Parts: sequence; C-alpha cells; structure tokens
Amino acid sequence: MSTKKTRLTVVQRAEAQAQSTALTASELLNLYLATPPKPREEQFVSTARAAEIAGVSQRTIQLWIDCGDLSAIRIRECYKVSRDSFREFLEEQ
Repeated sequence: MSTKKTRLTVVQRAEAQAQSTALTASELLNLYLATPPKPREEQFVSTARAAEIAGVSQRTIQLWIDCGDLSAIRIRECYKVSRDSFREFLEEQ
C-alpha cells in the first residue's frame, strides 16, 4: 500500500512539473514509467494521434520531435508525446 502512495506522489509531482516547465526526455520517461497503464494512455499520445489532433502529417510530428521543438520519449519503435507538452507546443505556434 505504501508503494502505491509513493507512486501517486511521484506522478503528482511529475504532473505539476509538466505544467510549470517543459520536461526533459529523462523526466518524461520517469513520468511515463511512474504512471499506471490506464492514466498513461490518457496522458501520452502516439505521433499518429498527435498528427490527427494537430491536423498535420505524422511525419511532421516526427520532424518536430527530431528538431527538438516537441518533447517526446521513444518507447520501443514509436514515440509517445505528453499531452501537456503537446498542448504547450501548439499554443506557442
């Protein structure tokens, strides 16, 4: 039970950090790993979903990631983008 409390505390701390500043790749990965699977699906989107939301191609999202304009983490063969960082990026554009 105490592990669950610690996990929630880590997630809450990471979410608060995500709202105040852009997260580094390492911080994003820690947030991804600390988030339970169901909320993780809500907090992180694939490049395909991000492209659909923004109305651009998936390749454009990948280029934004490669250029460092958009924060994302690589999980296996694909990138996961934090919805919060994606929202901030789109607001700046």
